[in-house]
Amino acid sequence: MMKRISIGIFLFAVILMSCSRSNKNRFRFSVDDLPPEALTILNYGKALFEADTNNLQEELYAMQHDFLPFLDADLSDSSNIRSIRNFITDTTLRRLYEVSTKVFPEPDGLSSSLTTAVRRYHYHFPEAMIPDYYLYISGVHHEVPVMAGEDAVVVATDCYLGQDFDYYQKLGIPMYRISRMTPEHIVNDILTEMYVAYIESTEKTNTVLDEMIRAGKRLFFLQAMQPELAENILIGYHPEQLSWAENHEGELWAFLIGEDVLYSSDFLMIRKLFGDGPFTQDFSTEAPARLGEWTGWQIVRKFADRHPDLSLAQIMNITDSQKILEGSKYKPKR
Repeated sequence: MMKRISIGIFLFAVILMSCSRSNKNRFRFSVDDLPPEALTILNYGKALFEADTNNLQEELYAMQHDFLPFLDADLSDSSNIRSIRNFITDTTLRRLYEVSTKVFPEPDGLSSSLTTAVRRYHYHFPEAMIPDYYLYISGVHHEVPVMAGEDAVVVATDCYLGQDFDYYQKLGIPMYRISRMTPEHIVNDILTEMYVAYIESTEKTNTVLDEMIRAGKRLFFLQAMQPELAENILIGYHPEQLSWAENHEGELWAFLIGEDVLYSSDFLMIRKLFGDGPFTQDFSTEAPARLGEWTGWQIVRKFADRHPDLSLAQIMNITDSQKILEGSKYKPKR
């Protein structure tokens, strides 16, 4: 009898482990044969900065059709031509373009990585629009390095030149932001803006829990689109910061429960848990910022593990934060 029970427990454990693995890996599958074909990324920066300034108006007319998100203006107006000429002859901007061409010599590598992610996007959201993609030089518009519009995504390559690019510090950009201004973050940022523009619910969040689940779904989406990408890149942490969050998960959750934070609408608490910065001061100088986002991500992951029958789109469409929390049975050990 004992032997039979032991075998039963063993088989039950195997089944549980198998389910856990399948849930964990259910977004890891080959997309080589899935649509769309290789994406074309149009490089407006290259076209603009390599234009002949002595024949600028005619060259702009020639490229206008391909770059309407940038050139939807009256090119017969001499003031518009003068503004563009001043832009592409600016020495600082030209340097940004030259460094960008070294970091991104051809868009093929970026196109390949983005194509793989967009195939997953199309697989999970077949009705969602696939926009056109453009690269440009922004003058380091680091607050919004990627913009997703109705049918186009534009990417400022000069915001991804690497954390050792000295010009970033000269601009006074904080180091925690500079650490994310690398080529490794560019596709993740593109997908983030696509999610916000085309997938994310527009319902207003009211409480800390609402904001946690909102951010958690976004991070879960990003991981499903890039299952091989390191988790610290997905959330924008240093590896050490991710380790801190993992090692203090139970303590963080105990704080949120013990202080009745989850259902708070207090602005200062929301800013403390979701505001960007080098660390979360109330916890530790080693604690990363945006711990509310990280916790929300863990809750959504637990929910998905417990509901393998739900598709990614179905999970994203759940707007009841309490339903996701209860369905996750999230309770990390201290």
